[in-house]
Amino acid sequence: MSFNDYGRMPLRSNVDMQLQTAFSDGNWNAVIRLADKRAKSLKDPYYEAIKICAESQLDGAVGKSSVLTAIDELVRKKTVPDIDTLELYEWAAWDFIGGEIEYADTLGPLRVRWAKANPKSPMAIQCLRSCLEYWDLVSAQQISTALDRAYVNSGDRRHMFWSITLTFLLSISPQCSESSRKVYSLLVLKQLERAAEVTENATKVDVNDRGLQTEEEVCLYYRVLLANGSKADFIKRVQCPKLGALALLEKGHKLLFWESLKALETWGEWDLIYDLCRRALRMGVDGVTTPFFVCDWLVWKRFATAASKSATPESALEEVQAILRQYFAMDIKTAAMYKKNLSLALLETTFQLPGRSQALDDGHKGMTPRVIQLGLFLQQYFDKLSAFEDVKAYVADLSFEEAKTLMEEILPKLLDGKSDKPQQFILKSFASKLRYLLTTCPQTLSRHPSVVDGKDQSEPYQCRLCSQLTSFPCRHCLKDIVMEAACTYQQISKDKDLISSIPRLDKDPRLDLAMVIGTSILKLARLRTKDHSLTRPPMRGVDAGLLLQATLILDTQLKETPKDNGLRLLLVQLHLLLGSASIAYQLWIPMDVKRTIQDALSPLFFDRISTLSPGLFHGSRPLMEPLRTHYRNTLRDACPLKIWEAFLSGSYTSILGMNEYDSTLRRSCTMMMSMVEESRATRVFGGKGDGEIADQQLLWKITDDTTLVHQTDYGSFPNLESHHGPPFQDFVRLGPGLSNERSHLSFLAEQFADLLGYKPPKEYKPAKTHEAALRDRTYTLERLSQLANSLTTFLHAPNTPTLLTGPETTYFSVASLLASALVTCLSTSRGDPSPKPLASATQSIRAALAALRSEFTHAVATQASPCLAMADMHTLSYLRDTALAVRHAAAFVLALHDKELARDRSGKSALHRDVVAEMKALEAVAGKAVAEARAHVQRTKETLGEAGWLDRLLELTFAGGGGEDMEKAVLGVVGGDMAEAEDWAGRLLESWREGVKGWVAVKWE
Repeated sequence: MSFNDYGRMPLRSNVDMQLQTAFSDGNWNAVIRLADKRAKSLKDPYYEAIKICAESQLDGAVGKSSVLTAIDELVRKKTVPDIDTLELYEWAAWDFIGGEIEYADTLGPLRVRWAKANPKSPMAIQCLRSCLEYWDLVSAQQISTALDRAYVNSGDRRHMFWSITLTFLLSISPQCSESSRKVYSLLVLKQLERAAEVTENATKVDVNDRGLQTEEEVCLYYRVLLANGSKADFIKRVQCPKLGALALLEKGHKLLFWESLKALETWGEWDLIYDLCRRALRMGVDGVTTPFFVCDWLVWKRFATAASKSATPESALEEVQAILRQYFAMDIKTAAMYKKNLSLALLETTFQLPGRSQALDDGHKGMTPRVIQLGLFLQQYFDKLSAFEDVKAYVADLSFEEAKTLMEEILPKLLDGKSDKPQQFILKSFASKLRYLLTTCPQTLSRHPSVVDGKDQSEPYQCRLCSQLTSFPCRHCLKDIVMEAACTYQQISKDKDLISSIPRLDKDPRLDLAMVIGTSILKLARLRTKDHSLTRPPMRGVDAGLLLQATLILDTQLKETPKDNGLRLLLVQLHLLLGSASIAYQLWIPMDVKRTIQDALSPLFFDRISTLSPGLFHGSRPLMEPLRTHYRNTLRDACPLKIWEAFLSGSYTSILGMNEYDSTLRRSCTMMMSMVEESRATRVFGGKGDGEIADQQLLWKITDDTTLVHQTDYGSFPNLESHHGPPFQDFVRLGPGLSNERSHLSFLAEQFADLLGYKPPKEYKPAKTHEAALRDRTYTLERLSQLANSLTTFLHAPNTPTLLTGPETTYFSVASLLASALVTCLSTSRGDPSPKPLASATQSIRAALAALRSEFTHAVATQASPCLAMADMHTLSYLRDTALAVRHAAAFVLALHDKELARDRSGKSALHRDVVAEMKALEAVAGKAVAEARAHVQRTKETLGEAGWLDRLLELTFAGGGGEDMEKAVLGVVGGDMAEAEDWAGRLLESWREGVKGWVAVKWE
């Protein structure tokens, strides 16, 4: 296989120069002639193999299949093949592997035969590599076992661990049969246990023994033990004196220690976690390891958590603090990160100690040890980039009295103690973030009676911070936060000395202030999470003016801090929500998302993009090209990338990680999303693409039983929310994120569309039209039945309703009903009784289509301004798709009916008359829906083309529900006059106009 990556493979060295030259030049006719002569004169089968390989490179079907015939003959012979011949055949059959032949059934077993017969030959290693590159784990495991046996007394230990690693990979692979899985699992565990015993019992280390010597080998053992062994065995082994986690820690290896803590935490073995952490951290104090070798934050956090869960938490936590004091007392220069970890650990233990939420004296309920420790931590680290994330969870867990004391006493004291102006404003911006955080905490609200003095109360809560009646979150506090943060922002912007000092700071305080202002206004705009009320359009009930104000502020801030990816991601989501997708794309491009993070970050922009702005797919560069390139390069081969290099270097844990990553990537929701979005966009413009979606190589092995994995990474997304509620991305997303169910439904719906739109090639002219028609009908019925069953299964999954938007639910439901209806149509003959299931299905289809039309019409009628028409193109897109699916399904049935009438004038093979009537009625209903959608796009284009929209958009922006004071504050943040706002509004209008141009180009037939 490797030769196909770099060119043609070389022939055997004793082949004459004339034949060598012809082969390397690709002169296949000359190669055939010369090889045939050499085969007859020298009686060497190798030349016959050269001839066969040359024939396979010609265009003729017979010649191409000759190499497959030759390989099949070798497999049947049961003899050891010639390795050079085998290499030639593998090279020649490269295009057929995975299609016409499976490597594991042909070339893999042939490689095994040769390697078993010649285990000490260097070519045996090449056989192993070839099997690995084709991910034939059955053959690779057999070869590695043969190599291990051959080199058992040679001192070359790598073959032993290759064999163990491949046996384990096989045991967890779908290639392994259920009957063999248990055998291989037990075998690999016993091999490693025997190796562990060798090491445990050895008095001195022998580099040639078959024990566990390197960190990679030991970690491989524990990975296998975790997968195939018992919990008791793992716990016993992890405490061993030679191969335990602490023993490796003494030698400077941390990986096993971390993995052990993670496993033990999963099992709830807190006493053992406490003991391991205590002993590990004491190693640094006692000089066994370098002082801060294990002082990672997660180690301290687990240590404190384990102490709090012990039988005597107070004494255990006091021991944690005693160790912390010993580290604080060390007079050693070390990284600031480790010193901060110590402070965080002290904060953690303070919050874990029982009774530490109580006041130090009865006169001041809020001044507790927790608040004091928070104040001490902030005194040191409030100006650091990660300060807010460090304390966010602790502040959210404070009682109301503690939170009030922190905000009204501790922070003002810290502010009074700072004479440096930049430090003062950093602290002010930090305080604004904490104020916003508290609005998301339930302890700041108290329940208000629904009836007072016989009168109904409109608000369910009373805010304990401002004493106002409110809903959650408190809109009065949010408005105050906006006003205060805006005032601070303007003070910074007007101070030239302060502006000049910003590059020397960890973070621009204006960024934090803009984020607080923006998120507060978005909450005031009544943005809601997307995990409920999914049938409502995303802009229903949202104050459009406030949404535009927030976007204006954040867009303006991006000019000041263009490298902040968190702000950029938030703006991408807001512009997708507003329908200004071209701006969102321009914001996305500079992030330059590459390689491995493509899978995790791409859904933040690309998910549902074809329903929002299909015009983006007509750019100079294909929109999905980065994703296509990533998956094509990463999943090009059957094996994980660089797997052979990992074997050569003995990186066994990396091999297991690479296998897991590769397996996950091949089942990625993001990969499915990229295929579906491109397929949808191609259909939207009436194109044909690269064939049907099910024929895409990356999707060949995706079945209904495949669980697709979504790993969208929101780590860079700004989130000022507490853990008591949903993260902020849930408020600004268009709908629920990627999921296994939605990905499968989208894939099935595209297959349904491909089936309806299929047209045979023009050159296809079957000799027996009647038989061909019967075969086509049978195949169509079978595919429709499969699609109907699959769509119904995923639609009725328990979580599906919460994983789709309203229009998506309607579309997939209609697709399922249509597939079932078409099965009834095609299986009901002309003489059968009227099909009752068809009438029920078509009635449901009409009702669903009518509901979607009504929803879209109502959304358009209730928009705050016609210029927001682009903010609900998602519903329009699915209205179009649903109507066209109905129309194409009806046309498919009617076309089949007409073909049958043309073929059989008697009409016996034609469809039932009620079927024809129902399909004509559906076609008419769908036609009306398509016409309405098309007319809306045309009206939107005309409306946005009118003059005066800049003033009307600015009027809408500053007519939000925030009041005149807040509008002035917003203007002050964006420059103090309307110039910046006008420029921003112009770009937004241009984006909408660009988007509607793309929709005008959409095909509506």
